[in-house]
Amino acid sequence: MTTPAVIHFDGGARPSNPGPAAIGYTIEAEDWSDEGSEHLGKATNNEAEYRALIRGLEVASKQGCTEVEARGDSQLVVRQVTGDWQTNEQHLRELRDRARELAEEFETFEIVWVDREENLRADELVDREFGH
Repeated sequence: MTTPAVIHFDGGARPSNPGPAAIGYTIEAEDWSDEGSEHLGKATNNEAEYRALIRGLEVASKQGCTEVEARGDSQLVVRQVTGDWQTNEQHLRELRDRARELAEEFETFEIVWVDREENLRADELVDREFGH
């Protein structure tokens, strides 16, 4: 599949951080789309954001995508994956490294920060896991 796939990803921990966490993602390609969400158990907001990105990348890889653009509203995740920011916490380094490993499976990969308003469906999927 050579058409670009766009992944929107979001994660959150509520009502406390760390606390019960969930992820949501959407994937849009020319000839298919997918979305999903899941409850993670106890995690931080940042862990949940990374896990949402990872899940979206895993699905895109299984679908045979070769070009991926990931969009998320977590500047921390986006800037750590691109290398613009350091990743000081070991557990986040492991998640960052996993995301980078998956990204290397694609011919082209880009990750960009978007405003929350541009990430609404992924956010709705997270809220759904919390019963909202």
